[in-house]
Amino acid sequence: MSKKPVIGITVAHGTEELKTFPRAYYVARVKEAGGLPVLLPPVESETEAQEVLDLLDGLILTGGGDISPYYLGEDPLRGIGDCQPERDLGELILSKAALKRELPLLGICRGIQVLAVAAGGKIYQDISSQHPGAMLHSQKAPRQYPWHEVEVKEDSLLRRILGEKRIAVNSFHHQAVSVIPEGFVLNALAPDGVIEGIEKAGAKFCIGVQWHPESMSGEEHSRALFKGLIEACIH
Repeated sequence: MSKKPVIGITVAHGTEELKTFPRAYYVARVKEAGGLPVLLPPVESETEAQEVLDLLDGLILTGGGDISPYYLGEDPLRGIGDCQPERDLGELILSKAALKRELPLLGICRGIQVLAVAAGGKIYQDISSQHPGAMLHSQKAPRQYPWHEVEVKEDSLLRRILGEKRIAVNSFHHQAVSVIPEGFVLNALAPDGVIEGIEKAGAKFCIGVQWHPESMSGEEHSRALFKGLIEACIH
């Protein structure tokens, strides 16, 4: 019997894990797609990150709180939410190491922002104050329901995986990628111009999405994203 790919899923410590949505959905989606999920608390050094990555075939950067302005190299702006610097530092270290290894990686919501910052891009600390024309990206409906549509860019890996030009997604964020890092390309865009997805050009699988596909298991495009990650770990 062939070995299932081991997929690391980042988690927070203690109180933030209770305040943000539990990781059960991520675990379920990885299992359904044929992977073996492993929960990863924040690493504390590059050495520890390398030791963790030695155990993994793929990595998921999950949703959660805001990234501390300190790790953005910026002063804090009005509208910033709760931050967990321990998690920020650990995930940035882990992401940079995973990028160097070209490990298959999926960043979700906060995860796309961590991915962007780790690769040298920038994010909005608060969309409403820094992108005044944006619509409300923190939905007032349950997690499994869509809130707005996104355009999936032609010729992107995301488009090939999903097979759809336009999809309906949920939305639980007030930060977003503002500057795409060098070597990455846009793969999904909201109607108001907010970046909803990026991917590393030429990579086997290095994708960030701003929505929460793990919570939309009834949608084929959500299941396809996790299947794509697992297939990239196998082949």
